[in-house]
Parts: sequence; structure tokens; C-alpha cells
Amino acid sequence: MKKLSLRTLLSVAIAATLPFSAAAETLKYAGSTAPLTFDPHATNDFLTTAIARQTYESLVELGPNMELIPGLATAWDYKGDATWRLTLREGVEFHDGTLMTAEDVAFSILRQSTSRRYKSLFGQITAANVVDDMTVDIVTSAPDAVMPVKLSRLFVMSKAWADTNGVLDVPDLGSDSTEAYSLRHANGTGPMILEEQIPGEKTTFVKNDGWWGTFSGNVDRAEYTAIGSAPTRLAALLSGEVDLITDVPLQDIERIESTDGFAVVEGPQRLFMELEMDGTRDIALATYDKEGNPLEANPFKDVRVRKAIALAVDSEAIVERVMRGHAKALSMPSAPGFYGYPEDMDVRQPVDYEQAKALLAEAGYPDGFATTLNCPLERYVNAEEICRASASLLARIGIDVSVNAMVWPEFAKMLVNGPDSSFHLIGAAGNSGDVQDTFAAVLHTRDTESGLGQQNWAMWSSPALDDTFAELVSSFDPEKRTELYRQGLKIAQDEQHAVYLHQPFITWAMDDVVNATVRADSAVVLSDVTVAE
Repeated sequence: MKKLSLRTLLSVAIAATLPFSAAAETLKYAGSTAPLTFDPHATNDFLTTAIARQTYESLVELGPNMELIPGLATAWDYKGDATWRLTLREGVEFHDGTLMTAEDVAFSILRQSTSRRYKSLFGQITAANVVDDMTVDIVTSAPDAVMPVKLSRLFVMSKAWADTNGVLDVPDLGSDSTEAYSLRHANGTGPMILEEQIPGEKTTFVKNDGWWGTFSGNVDRAEYTAIGSAPTRLAALLSGEVDLITDVPLQDIERIESTDGFAVVEGPQRLFMELEMDGTRDIALATYDKEGNPLEANPFKDVRVRKAIALAVDSEAIVERVMRGHAKALSMPSAPGFYGYPEDMDVRQPVDYEQAKALLAEAGYPDGFATTLNCPLERYVNAEEICRASASLLARIGIDVSVNAMVWPEFAKMLVNGPDSSFHLIGAAGNSGDVQDTFAAVLHTRDTESGLGQQNWAMWSSPALDDTFAELVSSFDPEKRTELYRQGLKIAQDEQHAVYLHQPFITWAMDDVVNATVRADSAVVLSDVTVAE
């Protein structure tokens, strides 16, 4: 990182002498993609969630180091009988001035539990019972040891507001037939009020002077702009059009650091990148022999083919050359910062092209085959470069890969409405940051009734993993849970659920009068941001 400039040092010195009533400021910031909706229950997309958090609050909040802290619930206690009791914060107002009640909380719990995107996290909730004005009981179909962690993703809406505006039910984000009121409008309890949402373009917030919490920053207005082009996003920062950008082009970090008046900050993201392979279809999509004829079987269903692909894709080289060192190579569907991550198991098998070719031949593909890798643009740092590097590496073992670059909304709809993909790059995590929820959302066999496996876009299925998850979810014994985390991750490694690439780092750049803390959940927490005069 570059040394602090005189301008920054003066700003820090001035800030230290200012009272909390420092002059209010406007923050203009930009990222690669726009929020998909402002309905907090309609999608688990982490960029959308990071922006919606400015307006909607969760029952349990996350501190700067992803630690659990009181939010709209001040206490949570396991009462036995698969029941968690929540004590609610008193005196909290929605942005329309109405008081938050236990009825609103119970409504929100049940509403979010029915969401397609959150069913794996909350689909086991069977009841939300109002005990009194400030107490709600959550009842699940079986004991759930990590419910407090999950509640960091449980957002509270006003039941009356939802009723008035026709959004008592969660709108289907994958449908283009109607535009739900909650796409462009919000009524949360958070530190910022949504002033305007122009889908795909700009989001504007103003400070909520009636917020129950404490502002450590001085931002009273914020404008977020989606700028898909990395060079354009950087130019907007350097020209002063915006004060802060997320998703910094990695090749430009040194340039920004050497430019007076700007700073770069970085931290690990609670996310892992992987190449997912079709584990279900009898015939893989867009996959052929070398003469262009459809294959009689789906090669990705064969663990030998999956292992061959993993042996050929050099994640260390991708981290070094494509990510320029701003990531950590992984060998499992977890990463540092996840609850349950076992560092000693995260050891990657060396690249071995000859062994990979032998496995392909053993599986019946001595000459390899041809396939298409669907690749989301803009959504992840250097996504297209990762895809093209992977394609080049796979060519060494006879797998010819065509990269199908797709804009993020198109890519997301392809997965949500299908998934209509047999090979793709994706960023995954689960929902809460606990490995248990990674098992539930990303690795568990898809089950539309329970909601398990709802982000299992690979359509992978392992009875052994499902059994491990079933035991883990109801275990409250820390030692037993550690054993089950390891057992489930070992199954994913042995059966090669996906090709695990890396944990990306979050990299922001900003005018050095801005003080903002990078968080693993990617959220620019506006209530904590300070802009010096």
C-alpha cells in the first residue's frame, strides 16, 4: 500500500478534533453491477444484499470482522424443542415512521422462509410465533445450531407496507411479466433511506435521522452507480466523478497507489470461485466430440473426468497471473473467514496433465471432447480472464473449451430459470458464511420441497454429503460439528463436486479524503463512512 499522503494525514488530524456532528457530506461510489431488486427477500445475490443492507436491517447484524452483534434482535436464546427465542429491540421505526412490532418480525421471518433464493437457509422454519410485543419464537422442523448466524441474513419488512403495496408474497425475480413495487421502493429500519432506484443504473440514499443506531460517519447522502466497464469505472474515480469504486481492475492497482490523492484498500472476501460441472443430465448441454457430434453420455457425471479437469486447471497460476496475487488458491468449497473452515485440509493436489489425460482415457475420452464454458461478465473480478485461462489449460489435456461470455443479468437468469448450463464459472458461499449453509445451499442434492440445494447450479448429488449435513444441522456439540465440517468437505474434495479456484480479495479504491472499511461481505456501510471536508 502507498504511504499516507499529507492530505490524508491532515484529514485524519482534523477528523480527530471534530465532534460527532461533523459536517454532513455526499458520497458518490460505483461498482461493476447494479442491485437486482430492493426486495430483501427476493434474491441472495451478495452485491444486491450489500446495497439493500443500507436500508433493511437483519435481526442479527455483522460487525466489521463478521462477528455476530445485536441488530433488530438484542438477544437470541435456544429454548429447546427446535425453538429459538428472539428479544426484539424497542423503539425501532420504519422509514415511514411506524413502529416495528413483533408482528412485522414474524411476518418477515415467514415471508423470507418462502423465498426461492432463501429456502435452503430458512425453508426449515415451520412457525414464527409472537410471544409478546417484544418477543418472537422461531420454530424449525429440527434443531438448528447455527440459527443465529443465519439470522444475519433475515431482513425485517413492514407487514402493513407490504400489504398496502401488494408485496405480501416474495416477487419472482426471474419473471419479466410484472414489476413488483419492492423492486424500486423500500421501507426498512436502516441508517439510510432509499430515495431513488433506477434499475440497472443508479441508487440514491439519504440519511435516516430517526435511526436507532449511532452514526460513526458523516455521510448524509450517497449515490451508487453501476459502471460495468472497468476502465470507465477507474476513469470516474480519477476524474472525481465518484469518490470510491469497488471491483478495482487489478492491473490498475499500482497506478492508483502511485497517484497522489488516492488510496487502495483490500481484504479477503467471504466467497470462493469455482468451475461447476453438470452432475445430473444424461446428455450434457453444448458438449460434443471433436467432430461436433453430440456425446452419448454426459462426461461431467464421471468423477474421473471431473478429477481430470481439476488436475489440469492450475488455480495457483490463475491466482498469480490472472488475479495478480489478489486472491488465495483453494482446494475446497470453503475459505478463510467461513465458520468451519479447516485450514490444514486446504492443500491443493499438484497439476498433472499426464494423469489428467490418463483419467480421461479411462473414462472413455482418450481424445478429449469439446464443450462450452458459460462465463459471467462484470460480476466477478477478471471473470472472463479466468474463463479463458481455464480454457487454455484444459486444451492441454484435449478438452476444447469455447468461452460464452454473458452479462450478469442474462447469466443469473440462465441459472435461476434452469439451470441451463453444464459448465460454468460461479462465485459461491451459501448464505450466512457458515460451512453448514454452504452444504445446504451449494452442495446438497436439490430438493424443491425443502429448498435444500437451491444454489446447487451444478445439479451435483452425493448421498454421503446429504447424510453428513443432516447430522451437522442438529448438532450443538462444537467438537462433533468440527468433525462433520471436515467430513463433508472431504467428500466434496474426493468426489470433485467442482473445480475449486480461489478466494478473491475485495479491492476498493477511493479518494483519500474517504475513510471506509473493507468488509468480507462486500458492503460499503454508509453509516460508518467518513468524508473529510
